[in-house]
Amino acid sequence: MSRRADAALTAVVLAVVVAAAVRARVAPSPVALGVGAVAAVALELLASARAARVRGIWTRPGVRAAAVALAVVVVAVAAIALPAWGLNALAGGLLAYLVLLAVVAVGLLPPSAAWFDRVD
Repeated sequence: MSRRADAALTAVVLAVVVAAAVRARVAPSPVALGVGAVAAVALELLASARAARVRGIWTRPGVRAAAVALAVVVVAVAAIALPAWGLNALAGGLLAYLVLLAVVAVGLLPPSAAWFDRVD
């Protein structure tokens, strides 16, 4: 699957987050959105440091479906336990990941797998 498929799955989970936030009447929180965005970029940096291994796991059958299912469970837990912070942080992280995918798609950044390539 491609970055396009990753973006589509991310958008699906973001839609679930937005629906949960609307249902719980959660107001946007810039701080929580920012924390989520920073966490998403940090996670992408960590994953890109071991890009081949992460890609190997991510492309296994069922892994993406399991990740989406787990994300929906996390949304449900966040909506119950910490609706304001949790849902805003999740939305911030998902939005940041979509922006990162878009920036790579238009060529402003190389794919994350190349971030730690050595240039000798």
